[in-house]
Amino acid sequence: MKRADLRGCRLAVPSVLLLLLAFATACGQTVEIGAVDIIRVPNDGRLPHAVLGNDGTLHMVYVQGDPTEGDLMYASRRPGATEWATPLRVNSTPGTVTGIGPVDGGQLALGPDGRVHVTWMRMVPPAFFYTRSNEDGPGFEEQFDVAADYGVEAGPALTVDQDNNVYLFWHAGTGEDATRVVYLAVSRDGGFVFAPPRQVNAEIEGACACCALAASTDDDGTIRVSYRGARENIHRGQRLLTSRDAGVTFTDQLLQPWDVGACPVAVPSLSSSSSGTTVAWETQGQVQFVRVDRPHEIVTPTGEAILRRKNPTIAVNARGETLLAWADGSGFRSGGTLHWQLFDSDGRPSATGPDIETVVPENSRPAATTRADGGFMVVY
Repeated sequence: MKRADLRGCRLAVPSVLLLLLAFATACGQTVEIGAVDIIRVPNDGRLPHAVLGNDGTLHMVYVQGDPTEGDLMYASRRPGATEWATPLRVNSTPGTVTGIGPVDGGQLALGPDGRVHVTWMRMVPPAFFYTRSNEDGPGFEEQFDVAADYGVEAGPALTVDQDNNVYLFWHAGTGEDATRVVYLAVSRDGGFVFAPPRQVNAEIEGACACCALAASTDDDGTIRVSYRGARENIHRGQRLLTSRDAGVTFTDQLLQPWDVGACPVAVPSLSSSSSGTTVAWETQGQVQFVRVDRPHEIVTPTGEAILRRKNPTIAVNARGETLLAWADGSGFRSGGTLHWQLFDSDGRPSATGPDIETVVPENSRPAATTRADGGFMVVY
């Protein structure tokens, strides 16, 4: 399926603040705006995915190099550090990572033992790869393909529960979007061996080929996966898969309808914390989020969406406060401009930013996570 492209935008901003951000970005520093840190990916990386560990360490994977034959890098940042630790290459075979647009790149999850689990895609030849950090010492184990016989259009997602079960999700198919399927491969031994993949979404719903999916696990072990359907190639609403029995069975719930006759190249985001699970997604050029225990209370950012708001990323702290970040005017290759808004535990908007122009790199999207002190970070 052909992916659309939209032109990025630039906004007029106060020159002093713009110079401040440009200086800090060039020096690799963190720019703190209230309770939100804006952090650039090291080494001109793109397509970040970040997770905060229990010890306050920020873990991140990102794509570096050629968009079609790139590498996936891992970097960490301890609490209070002003620099990233030396990045490590995740993929054991160089040049096996696709990072063309926002639905590509890698995703990571942390096991209960602190082990880092990573998945990513390669479009040509098609593959969904998985690896995990070494048990002793730095680096990662040899990568392997968990889905060699499946069509590839968008990157996979994964999550790990407190019993060290690893859940790897992707959607695939060789026909129309309406016939695509969301698959799950489960490892019950911490990522050493995976069971054969099986379908977990409702067969009638399909899956939007060029749209990503996201996964998370609640504190009580509930697994959630958000994906975009494609029933009859028209009904492309955002959906939520939920399993309360360690991935044995799933319910398939519509979060918001969207009837569109083409793939919108959209990216969802999930955040699970002690305050619950929240899902963010895009519909008709607007980003929004909802708590899964309040499915009818959809929240959207304030202000007018002059250009298409895309690629939402969400983080929720233990107090239930939410950071929603996104890009305005982004497309398949153009990154657009970064925006974010904070919301209190009842979904009421508070701080908005940045007031200065922050351009997301081409072929990329932002990633949000919490800080150890309950604040937030946006990596771009």
